[in-house]
Order: sequence, then structure tokens, then C-alpha cells
Amino acid sequence: LIITKIIEEAKDAASIAAAKQTDDKKEIKDESAKKDAVIAAGIALRAMAKDGKFTAKNNEEKSAHAVNGAAASAVGKTLSTLIIAIRNTVDTGLKTISDALATVTQEDKSAEATTPADTTASGQQ
Repeated sequence: LIITKIIEEAKDAASIAAAKQTDDKKEIKDESAKKDAVIAAGIALRAMAKDGKFTAKNNEEKSAHAVNGAAASAVGKTLSTLIIAIRNTVDTGLKTISDALATVTQEDKSAEATTPADTTASGQQ
């Protein structure tokens, strides 16, 4: 419960990094914190890399597998976060378009029909 509260109330990347995840269903609610989470994931990947390769202890095969697994997990979670952010942005945009289209009505032009010649003549006056 305390961890859930920390994640939900997170305002920056440090708060998110300090929170332990106990349930895969927890979401970050604050928009700025979501952006910080993506940035923090990038920083974490950068920190694990050295000379373009993920760091691991020399001559330890298990260490290399652990680092690669952590990197793959971080990349997967980052991509999931980005996909959710993109979907939310697209949904918001589509809702805005839908709302705008709902206000557009077809006016009855039959009573006020004008010919192209009338329109041209009135525009030149």
C-alpha cells in the first residue's frame, strides 16, 4: 500500500526510482512523472553501458546474462510506456476531432441557393 502511494504521487524520476514495484499493475498517474519515467529509463540504460557495451564483471558468464536480462527488461518497459503515451495522445486527438465534427451541421442551402455567377458578381462589388 505504501509503495502504491509512492508511485501514484511521484512527481519526479527520483521518486519513481526509489519506489519498489510489487505489482505489475501499478501506473504512474502524474503526466510529468510519466515523462520523467521515460527519461529515467534512458538514463538507466546509459548508466549500464560502457563503451557501447553493457557492463559486466570480467570472466563471469552469469553476470553478462543478468545485465542483458536487465537491459532487455528496461527496454521492454520503456517501450510499453511509450506505446501507452502514444495511444493516449492519439485517443485525445481523435476525441477532439470527433467533438469538433459533432458540432458541424449541414445547413439547408436549397432556400438560399446561389449560382456561381451571383457569387462572382457579388465578390467584385
